[in-house]
Amino acid sequence: MFGSDDSGCHVMDDDVAPPANGSKAVTLLLRLITLALALTSAVLMATASECTIYGLDGATATTVTFKDYQPFIYLVGSNIAATILEVAAIYVQVGKGDDVEDAPMIPRVVLVVVDVAVQMLLYSATGAVFAAVMAYGPQISACTGAAGHFCEQVQRSKIISLAASLSAVLAAVAKDVALPCSVWPHPSS
Repeated sequence: MFGSDDSGCHVMDDDVAPPANGSKAVTLLLRLITLALALTSAVLMATASECTIYGLDGATATTVTFKDYQPFIYLVGSNIAATILEVAAIYVQVGKGDDVEDAPMIPRVVLVVVDVAVQMLLYSATGAVFAAVMAYGPQISACTGAAGHFCEQVQRSKIISLAASLSAVLAAVAKDVALPCSVWPHPSS
């Protein structure tokens, strides 16, 4: 009668469920977040407005920009370098095809090296800015009420860079954690 033989349309004895790719999707999402946060932090710091600090006599003035502080310049350069490395990591991760057991080892090694380099760049730059804000706090805080909001931009850039650092760590950890869920698109067989 109907469905009594094994040659029906819905028999999938030969089909194997696709492997779970949840960690790959989560890692890709975290890499994109790291890329966006690092780039945002660099742009925010690079566009920190000039601030003019007037002396007590009102005549002497000092103009302050992010270029007056070496850690701020380092943050911009390091975060841009980390952004470029994350773009390369996303390209390697998406294009390497690690779902196959015969996948080459070089892309996996490249991803580990990039993960370490991105974390080193982001953490060192963020730490340098935190230290600079502590060391030059009164000078930076003098710009709080000035037009351009130099102090606020420095603070925001510092916090966003810290968030990028944490996202980079989570991406490196998520890469090695097997998540049981599958996210579209499933790898083709």
